[in-house]
Formats: sequence, structure tokens, C-alpha cells
Amino acid sequence: MKQDQRPLVGQIQKEITTRRYQLGEEKILQEIYSESSRRLNSKDYTPEQIERWIEKHADIEEWVLRLKGTNPFVVTVAGTPVAFGELEATGHIDFFYCHPDHVGQGAGALLFKAITAEALKLGLATLYAEVSVTAQPFFTKMGFQIIEERAPIIYDAPAKQFIMSKQITAL
Repeated sequence: MKQDQRPLVGQIQKEITTRRYQLGEEKILQEIYSESSRRLNSKDYTPEQIERWIEKHADIEEWVLRLKGTNPFVVTVAGTPVAFGELEATGHIDFFYCHPDHVGQGAGALLFKAITAEALKLGLATLYAEVSVTAQPFFTKMGFQIIEERAPIIYDAPAKQFIMSKQITAL
């Protein structure tokens, strides 16, 4: 896959790159997940819910195995990861997270572009995700539509979320 390099809004002098996960990035990707969960989701979910989600992925050995298995896309700014997302062979997007300090600067859009390009390469016509209340506006902006709203019990706590999908075509 060709790397996508361009300046982020507000980061004009810094190089942005979209690529696959590299060994050694496990801790920083785990931090992106934790910080995003804590700082961005706090207006929509309780502290107990957020901490339960974070605790689920706190074991670094399990986290490493997950990343090796999913091989997520990573957006970097000046060589440092700031966002990551996973695409499954079914078109399911999982673990789509951007560090709070980089939200609104284009990293999420570039990550989505990389995932869409890979999905098209795999011959997929539809992408779908279970989306938090917090992430729903971003996914809507990316062209996703709400298919279902639900409040499942996630790690022993109810959490409102949306099932969203998008038909994809060539970029």
C-alpha cells in the first residue's frame, strides 16, 4: 500500500504517514486507546464503564498478540503514532482510535481512507462498525448510516452504541 503523506490541519510542518502497525509500537497504541477512551468518551459514558473497557486490554502480552493478529493501520505525525484502526476481512472496523491531542486534525480521515482502500483491495462493498456515542458524529461525517441503536452490556456495564455501515466505492 502506498503511504499517504500530507500535513495535518494545524500541523503544517509535520509529516503525516499512514501505514501498517510495526513491532515495538504496542505501548503507544495501548496509550492511544486508553487516552482516547478516558478523555473523549467521558462525556458519554461513566468512569466505571470506561475503566472496564480499558482494563479489558491492559495486559500487554494479550495486547501484543491482538496487534500482531489484526495488523492495524497506523497514522503517524513526525514518526509518532497518533491513531490506529483495524479492518477485518468481513468489512468490520474495530478499534478505531485517535489520540485526543490529534482529534480534528485529519488523522481519523486519513485512517479511514487507508481502511477503505484496503477494503476495496479485498473486494469488499460494505464497511460496518459498532460505534460509540462519542464516535458516531465522525462516522456519520465519513458517510456511515445508523442501522441500529442498542445498549448492550459491555464488560458488565450497559453502553449505548450504534451499528453503522457504509457502502464503499473506488476512492
